[in-house]
Amino acid sequence: MLFIKECKKLFRSVTFIIYSVLVVLMFWTQYWDVLDAPLNETACMSYEETKTSGDPELIMPAALDSLTGCYLSNSYICYPYGFFKSVHLNSSKSKKIQKYITELSGLSSDEIEALKDQNDKFYTSYGTTDYEEYNVKDVPLKKDVTYERFVEIMGDVNDILGGGSDYKPDALAYNFSQVKMTEEELKEQYNDFIEKDHISIAYGRLFSDYLGIDLAFVPVFVAAALITADRRGKMKELVYSRKVSSFKLVFTRFAALFATMMIPVLLCAALSAAKIMYMYSGSDPSFTGFFAVSGAWLIPNIAMTTAVGMLVSEIFSAGAAILVQFIFWFGSLMMSDAALYGNIGKFTFICRHNRLMYRADFMANYDNFVFNRVFYLILSLVMVLLTVFVYELKRGGRFNGIVLFGKGGIFRRKA
Repeated sequence: MLFIKECKKLFRSVTFIIYSVLVVLMFWTQYWDVLDAPLNETACMSYEETKTSGDPELIMPAALDSLTGCYLSNSYICYPYGFFKSVHLNSSKSKKIQKYITELSGLSSDEIEALKDQNDKFYTSYGTTDYEEYNVKDVPLKKDVTYERFVEIMGDVNDILGGGSDYKPDALAYNFSQVKMTEEELKEQYNDFIEKDHISIAYGRLFSDYLGIDLAFVPVFVAAALITADRRGKMKELVYSRKVSSFKLVFTRFAALFATMMIPVLLCAALSAAKIMYMYSGSDPSFTGFFAVSGAWLIPNIAMTTAVGMLVSEIFSAGAAILVQFIFWFGSLMMSDAALYGNIGKFTFICRHNRLMYRADFMANYDNFVFNRVFYLILSLVMVLLTVFVYELKRGGRFNGIVLFGKGGIFRRKA
């Protein structure tokens, strides 16, 4: 049976073994410690959890204080593309920031500079240079400043800084309106954990958050290696001449890739679910709930990444497939907002919910989550169909792939 043969080939491959090790390492190093002890109400009530209020009356003064302090020290912390960067502006750009602070506060340039003597000063080193920084508090905010104009200004500030700053409009609420949860709110969080998530669903979301990062990239290696195996083994002519249809061959390979790569995930999930059932033996956690949320979350990741590996490898090469998926994976990961819970848009490939609680934040985006997962699952099947088409062209001698580098490559260096 072709499916069994493809699975056996995968089980013997080095890339599948490495994939399995990486999945288990992510599970063991990032998630397993969460299962050290059950979450009880007493522990939950002792947490100093915060929530994002989104109140403009909190956001505007806090953001203005922060921006003024950064302006006075000419030191701004940014994370463009997810990497730390200390930004120091030239005089022209600093004047633009000062102009915005004046517009928001009504303070003149001299009055802004005078804040240096009115607030605490400390020193921070970046590389070999020490910078003065100021912990500015209570900068006045003009009463006639609308929140719409404030957000517009912060967007311009973020652009001046090169992006990835605390002043990015869609990150303002998270960065500058965190408030401590009340006892009632903490109790409500715990009740949701027990009564609505039935314990295991919450753990399933957290399990999927961690493994979803790996499964949005690593499977491409296994898929690309399988597609190029025939080429390396000089089996292309034999495979192309067989009577099995391109549709059956490609979809069987896709099914074999998907099935085998699900095995280490299912083993980790089973171990996690068993530990949860043991920890909460008196609370009757939902065993099926863990697998339901994990499956809905992770299956599209594996399917999509596998499909990309197959299609791009057939058209170009395994290296190109890995590069394409890395760019997609890295961009998806870096495009995430500051909040790591409930961070799910309609086209967010790497869904995030890095908390056991905050169920309401996840449910607020539940429609996006369902659309998102169905979209990527369908897209992966479309890409497999495109792989069938490309494969059929190759078998018919009408297409031999696109070589990027090396002999005959489009980027080959000319003599």
